[in-house]
Amino acid sequence: MRYNTNNKYISTKDAVRLTGLSTQEVYDLIHSGTLPARKAPKSGWRIMPKDLAELGLIKMDSDSNIEEFQTEASFCYVEDEEHYTQVFKRMTEVKRSLKIATANLKNFNVFIEADGGVETMRLCDFFLLLVERGVHVQVVCMKPFGFYLYAKKNCPQLLENPLFDLRYNGRNHMKMFVFDDECAYIGSANITSAAIGKRASGKRNHEAGILLSGPTMMQATLKHFEKVWNDPDILKSNWKRFAKMANEFKAKIMVEEV
Repeated sequence: MRYNTNNKYISTKDAVRLTGLSTQEVYDLIHSGTLPARKAPKSGWRIMPKDLAELGLIKMDSDSNIEEFQTEASFCYVEDEEHYTQVFKRMTEVKRSLKIATANLKNFNVFIEADGGVETMRLCDFFLLLVERGVHVQVVCMKPFGFYLYAKKNCPQLLENPLFDLRYNGRNHMKMFVFDDECAYIGSANITSAAIGKRASGKRNHEAGILLSGPTMMQATLKHFEKVWNDPDILKSNWKRFAKMANEFKAKIMVEEV
Protein backbone atom coordinates (compact mmCIF):
# COMPACT_ATOMS: atom_id res chain seq x y z
CA MET A 1 0.00 0.00 0.00
CA ARG A 2 1.09 3.59 -0.56
CA TYR A 3 2.32 5.32 2.56
CA ASN A 4 0.12 8.20 3.74
CA THR A 5 1.98 11.19 5.25
CA ASN A 6 -1.15 12.10 7.23
CA ASN A 7 -1.02 8.93 9.32
CA LYS A 8 -1.87 9.28 13.01
CA TYR A 9 0.14 8.07 15.98
CA ILE A 10 1.01 4.42 16.50
CA SER A 11 2.50 2.60 19.51
CA THR A 12 6.11 1.49 19.99
CA LYS A 13 4.89 -2.08 19.55
CA ASP A 14 3.52 -1.16 16.12
CA ALA A 15 6.79 0.64 15.29
CA VAL A 16 8.67 -2.59 16.05
CA ARG A 17 6.37 -4.49 13.69
CA LEU A 18 6.79 -1.90 10.93
CA THR A 19 10.56 -1.49 11.13
CA GLY A 20 11.91 -4.83 12.31
CA LEU A 21 13.83 -3.04 15.07
CA SER A 22 13.85 -4.31 18.62
CA THR A 23 11.79 -2.55 21.30
CA GLN A 24 15.02 -1.30 22.93
CA GLU A 25 16.27 0.11 19.61
CA VAL A 26 13.02 2.07 19.20
CA TYR A 27 13.33 3.40 22.76
CA ASP A 28 16.96 4.38 22.14
CA LEU A 29 15.92 6.40 19.07
CA ILE A 30 13.21 8.16 21.11
CA HIS A 31 15.39 8.97 24.12
CA SER A 32 18.25 10.25 21.92
CA GLY A 33 15.83 12.65 20.21
CA THR A 34 16.38 11.01 16.81
CA LEU A 35 12.79 9.76 16.58
CA PRO A 36 10.06 12.27 17.49
CA ALA A 37 7.49 10.84 19.90
CA ARG A 38 4.96 11.96 22.45
CA LYS A 39 4.12 10.37 25.79
CA ALA A 40 0.50 9.24 26.09
CA PRO A 41 -0.96 9.17 29.62
CA LYS A 42 -0.49 5.74 31.18
CA SER A 43 -0.06 4.09 27.77
CA GLY A 44 3.51 4.67 26.64
CA TRP A 45 5.06 6.46 23.70
CA ARG A 46 3.23 7.36 20.48
CA ILE A 47 5.01 7.71 17.13
CA MET A 48 3.96 8.90 13.68
CA PRO A 49 4.78 6.49 10.82
CA LYS A 50 5.93 9.41 8.63
CA ASP A 51 8.77 10.05 11.13
CA LEU A 52 9.85 6.43 10.81
CA ALA A 53 9.77 6.78 7.02
CA GLU A 54 11.84 9.98 7.10
CA LEU A 55 14.53 8.07 9.01
CA GLY A 56 14.48 5.37 6.33
CA LEU A 57 13.13 2.78 8.75
CA ILE A 58 10.06 1.95 6.64
CA LYS A 59 9.49 2.32 2.93
CA MET A 60 7.11 4.83 1.38
CA ASP A 61 5.41 1.95 -0.46
CA SER A 62 5.64 -0.51 2.41
CA ASP A 63 3.39 -3.56 2.18
CA SER A 64 2.88 -3.27 5.94
CA ASN A 65 -0.71 -2.47 6.82
CA ILE A 66 -0.21 0.92 8.49
CA GLU A 67 -3.94 1.67 8.34
CA GLU A 68 -4.51 -1.31 10.61
CA PHE A 69 -2.56 0.44 13.36
CA GLN A 70 -4.42 3.70 12.88
CA THR A 71 -7.76 2.15 13.72
CA GLU A 72 -6.60 1.32 17.24
CA ALA A 73 -8.15 3.58 19.86
CA SER A 74 -6.44 4.59 23.09
CA PHE A 75 -8.38 5.19 26.32
CA CYS A 76 -7.33 6.47 29.72
CA TYR A 77 -9.66 6.69 32.72
CA VAL A 78 -9.55 10.05 34.54
CA GLU A 79 -10.80 10.50 38.10
CA ASP A 80 -11.03 13.36 40.60
CA GLU A 81 -7.75 15.34 40.88
CA GLU A 82 -6.51 13.83 37.59
CA HIS A 83 -8.83 16.33 35.92
CA TYR A 84 -6.27 18.96 36.87
CA THR A 85 -3.11 16.95 36.17
CA GLN A 86 -4.40 15.31 32.98
CA VAL A 87 -7.16 17.50 31.49
CA PHE A 88 -6.24 21.05 32.42
CA LYS A 89 -2.54 20.39 31.86
CA ARG A 90 -3.35 19.36 28.29
CA MET A 91 -5.16 22.67 27.82
CA THR A 92 -1.90 24.47 28.61
CA GLU A 93 0.03 22.38 26.05
CA VAL A 94 -2.14 22.77 22.93
CA LYS A 95 -0.34 24.06 19.84
CA ARG A 96 -3.11 24.73 17.29
CA SER A 97 -6.63 24.39 18.65
CA LEU A 98 -8.70 23.90 21.77
CA LYS A 99 -12.38 22.99 21.48
CA ILE A 100 -14.57 23.01 24.59
CA ALA A 101 -18.21 22.09 25.07
CA THR A 102 -19.40 22.70 28.62
CA ALA A 103 -22.57 23.35 30.56
CA ASN A 104 -20.96 25.74 33.05
CA LEU A 105 -18.13 28.21 32.39
CA LYS A 106 -16.57 29.86 35.44
CA ASN A 107 -13.83 32.48 35.25
CA PHE A 108 -11.78 30.90 38.05
CA ASN A 109 -8.09 31.24 38.91
CA VAL A 110 -5.81 28.88 36.98
CA PHE A 111 -2.19 27.95 37.73
CA ILE A 112 0.32 27.92 34.87
CA GLU A 113 3.87 26.61 35.08
CA ALA A 114 6.22 29.28 33.76
CA ASP A 115 9.97 29.95 34.10
CA GLY A 116 10.40 27.27 36.73
CA GLY A 117 7.58 28.67 38.87
CA VAL A 118 3.81 28.86 38.91
CA GLU A 119 1.85 31.86 37.61
CA THR A 120 -1.74 32.52 38.70
CA MET A 121 -4.22 34.11 36.31
CA ARG A 122 -7.92 34.20 35.55
CA LEU A 123 -9.30 31.78 32.97
CA CYS A 124 -10.02 34.58 30.48
CA ASP A 125 -6.36 35.70 30.72
CA PHE A 126 -5.27 32.11 30.12
CA PHE A 127 -7.44 31.93 27.01
CA LEU A 128 -5.88 35.23 25.88
CA LEU A 129 -2.44 33.69 26.38
CA LEU A 130 -3.44 30.79 24.14
CA VAL A 131 -4.85 32.89 21.28
CA GLU A 132 -1.84 35.21 21.37
CA ARG A 133 0.21 32.03 20.90
CA GLY A 134 -1.82 31.32 17.75
CA VAL A 135 -4.20 28.74 19.24
CA HIS A 136 -7.80 28.80 18.00
CA VAL A 137 -10.05 28.53 21.07
CA GLN A 138 -13.71 27.56 20.59
CA VAL A 139 -16.09 27.36 23.55
CA VAL A 140 -19.78 26.44 23.35
CA CYS A 141 -21.61 26.76 26.64
CA MET A 142 -25.00 26.63 28.33
CA LYS A 143 -24.12 29.30 30.95
CA PRO A 144 -21.52 31.72 29.51
CA PHE A 145 -22.98 34.94 30.91
CA GLY A 146 -20.81 35.47 34.00
CA PHE A 147 -17.62 34.65 32.09
CA TYR A 148 -18.58 36.93 29.21
CA LEU A 149 -19.46 39.93 31.38
CA TYR A 150 -16.23 39.59 33.39
CA ALA A 151 -14.13 39.28 30.23
CA LYS A 152 -15.91 42.23 28.63
CA LYS A 153 -14.97 44.42 31.59
CA ASN A 154 -11.54 43.06 32.48
CA CYS A 155 -10.19 41.32 29.37
CA PRO A 156 -11.91 42.85 26.31
CA GLN A 157 -8.95 42.05 24.06
CA LEU A 158 -9.85 38.37 24.38
CA LEU A 159 -13.36 38.93 23.03
CA GLU A 160 -11.95 41.05 20.20
CA ASN A 161 -9.38 38.43 19.15
CA PRO A 162 -10.51 36.55 16.01
CA LEU A 163 -8.99 33.31 17.35
CA PHE A 164 -11.40 33.25 20.31
CA ASP A 165 -14.95 32.08 19.65
CA LEU A 166 -17.61 31.79 22.34
CA ARG A 167 -21.11 30.54 21.50
CA TYR A 168 -24.20 30.12 23.62
CA ASN A 169 -26.22 26.93 23.36
CA GLY A 170 -28.91 26.62 26.00
CA ARG A 171 -29.35 22.91 25.23
CA ASN A 172 -25.72 21.87 25.52
CA HIS A 173 -24.96 19.67 28.50
CA MET A 174 -21.84 17.97 27.06
CA LYS A 175 -18.50 18.17 28.82
CA MET A 176 -15.93 17.77 26.07
CA PHE A 177 -12.37 19.04 25.57
CA VAL A 178 -10.57 18.47 22.26
CA PHE A 179 -6.82 19.08 22.15
CA ASP A 180 -5.32 19.87 18.71
CA ASP A 181 -7.95 17.54 17.16
CA GLU A 182 -5.73 14.62 18.25
CA CYS A 183 -6.96 13.75 21.72
CA ALA A 184 -10.19 14.43 23.62
CA TYR A 185 -11.66 14.28 27.10
CA ILE A 186 -15.31 13.31 27.56
CA GLY A 187 -16.74 13.09 31.05
CA SER A 188 -18.49 14.90 33.88
CA ALA A 189 -16.25 17.96 34.37
CA ASN A 190 -17.42 21.50 33.60
CA ILE A 191 -15.07 24.48 33.34
CA THR A 192 -15.02 25.23 37.05
CA SER A 193 -12.40 25.34 39.78
CA ALA A 194 -13.98 22.41 41.64
CA ALA A 195 -13.97 20.28 38.48
CA ILE A 196 -10.65 20.89 36.68
CA GLY A 197 -8.98 23.51 38.90
CA LYS A 198 -6.17 23.02 41.41
CA ARG A 199 -8.21 22.54 44.56
CA ALA A 200 -7.35 20.43 47.58
CA SER A 201 -8.81 16.92 47.42
CA GLY A 202 -11.39 17.68 50.11
CA LYS A 203 -12.66 20.76 48.26
CA ARG A 204 -13.05 19.50 44.72
CA ASN A 205 -15.81 17.62 42.97
CA HIS A 206 -15.73 13.91 42.38
CA GLU A 207 -15.43 13.77 38.59
CA ALA A 208 -15.01 10.92 36.12
CA GLY A 209 -14.14 10.86 32.43
CA ILE A 210 -12.14 9.30 29.63
CA LEU A 211 -9.18 10.60 27.63
CA LEU A 212 -9.36 9.11 24.16
CA SER A 213 -7.50 9.14 20.87
CA GLY A 214 -7.48 7.21 17.63
CA PRO A 215 -8.88 8.20 14.23
CA THR A 216 -12.26 6.48 14.57
CA MET A 217 -12.99 7.91 18.02
CA MET A 218 -11.68 11.37 17.12
CA GLN A 219 -13.76 11.47 13.94
CA ALA A 220 -16.92 10.79 15.95
CA THR A 221 -15.93 13.31 18.65
CA LEU A 222 -15.18 16.12 16.20
CA LYS A 223 -18.38 15.42 14.26
CA HIS A 224 -20.45 15.72 17.45
CA PHE A 225 -18.69 18.93 18.50
CA GLU A 226 -19.34 20.50 15.09
CA LYS A 227 -23.01 19.50 15.34
CA VAL A 228 -23.39 21.32 18.65
CA TRP A 229 -21.21 24.24 17.54
CA ASN A 230 -23.27 24.79 14.37
CA ASP A 231 -26.67 24.07 15.93
CA PRO A 232 -29.05 26.37 14.00
CA ASP A 233 -31.01 27.07 17.19
CA ILE A 234 -28.11 28.56 19.13
CA LEU A 235 -27.26 32.21 19.65
CA LYS A 236 -23.86 32.78 18.05
CA SER A 237 -21.19 35.28 19.07
CA ASN A 238 -23.08 38.52 18.47
CA TRP A 239 -21.84 40.45 21.49
CA LYS A 240 -24.57 43.11 21.67
CA ARG A 241 -27.29 40.46 21.72
CA PHE A 242 -25.17 38.39 24.07
CA ALA A 243 -24.84 41.25 26.58
CA LYS A 244 -28.56 42.02 26.33
CA MET A 245 -29.43 38.39 26.93
CA ALA A 246 -27.06 38.22 29.90
CA ASN A 247 -28.67 41.30 31.47
CA GLU A 248 -32.14 39.84 30.94
CA PHE A 249 -30.92 36.59 32.49
CA LYS A 250 -29.62 38.40 35.58
CA ALA A 251 -32.88 40.40 35.90
CA LYS A 252 -34.89 37.19 35.71
CA ILE A 253 -32.84 35.66 38.53
CA MET A 254 -33.33 38.76 40.71
CA VAL A 255 -37.10 38.62 40.18
CA GLU A 256 -37.24 34.93 41.02
CA GLU A 257 -35.21 35.47 44.20
CA VAL A 258 -37.59 38.19 45.38
